[in-house]
Amino acid sequence: MDKIAIYYRVSTDKQDLASQRHTVEKWLDELPKKPSKVFVLQDEGISGKHENRPGYKQLMSMALQRQIDTIVVYRLDRLSRNATVAIRTLLEMDEYGVGFISVTQPVLNLGHSNPFRRTMLAAFAEIAEIERETIVQRVRSGLDAAKKRGTKLGAPSKVSRDKQVEARALKAEGLSFRRIAQRLDLSLGSVHALVTGGDLGGLDE
Repeated sequence: MDKIAIYYRVSTDKQDLASQRHTVEKWLDELPKKPSKVFVLQDEGISGKHENRPGYKQLMSMALQRQIDTIVVYRLDRLSRNATVAIRTLLEMDEYGVGFISVTQPVLNLGHSNPFRRTMLAAFAEIAEIERETIVQRVRSGLDAAKKRGTKLGAPSKVSRDKQVEARALKAEGLSFRRIAQRLDLSLGSVHALVTGGDLGGLDE
């Protein structure tokens, strides 16, 4: 754990960001070995149900580019209010060698020093698989709806609405961002923006 990114999020003005900071900074101070780099990202007044958050998107971009090796949060639901999405994110980050620390939930920690890390990842993968089929069916319904509207999937070579449909469908099928980028001939950053961007009309998300 050498380069970490601390991510804070509060959904409303009534929630206290300071309490999250106090707990995380106390944890950081008590580490026997301090990270060489600490990045701090945050989103305020944004629900964790949405992935289209500036701080969150920057966090994922840094992880995909291997600028960090560990994500640190106050609690897992700060990363996402949807447990399935959060688990899929942790599995995706593991592919890039990025660990995860929930300061107030040590049982969920996937730091590289955790001896049970592989077992936990296997359990998380099983949970994600249970949800995958439902997600795939919903995306397929969205694809069918897009076709009925006359959308020609895969036709344009530019980054477009159709590319977003394809990228989300491939992600729902379990492909990593890297594999989707290779399949669609796009950059990793473009694929991440397409998958985690705003709502796509006609898709039941």
